[in-house]
Amino acid sequence: MNTSLKEAVIDMMKIIGTKIPNRHKNMPVNLYITGGIAIYFHTASRVSKDLDAIIDQHISVPSKLKVIWINKKGQFEELAYDHNYSPTLGIMHEDYDKRAIYQFTIDKKLNVYILDPVDLIISKLSRFGEQDQEDILRIIQNDLVKKEEFEALAHDAISVAGAGRPATLKLNLALILEMFNE
Repeated sequence: MNTSLKEAVIDMMKIIGTKIPNRHKNMPVNLYITGGIAIYFHTASRVSKDLDAIIDQHISVPSKLKVIWINKKGQFEELAYDHNYSPTLGIMHEDYDKRAIYQFTIDKKLNVYILDPVDLIISKLSRFGEQDQEDILRIIQNDLVKKEEFEALAHDAISVAGAGRPATLKLNLALILEMFNE
């Protein structure tokens, strides 16, 4: 039984890895964890019940993929793979994969990464809901992103964004830049 969220994530990646054909040992699939699980890996401050991921090759992820784990209070929790997540719903900087932080490899077929904190913030520019703002503030408060780097990369991402309205994205960017000064 998984006794931490991180163990549950590893277990989930092992399940996904078993579904990847062996031919991928020559060219492994790259999976980039984003969303609440990535926030947790960086700040240990929020537990998410679903795992959002960007996968760079087409693979079959089991439907209704769920893993059970036990939290610090001894209660059972469920981590589900979110098949509805898509990076096209928001914006991403085109080089997010170059900044992603390598975590581990499963059976030489699946490389698992966590999105860099700067790219996590950029990914939250479009929706910018209450949970997104709390996540962004956690990243900033933990001093995981430099303001200047974030601002430059966010402007790059906004300039080529296919999702969201530019005026709204720029307003959200201004609000995030203010968070750095709080």
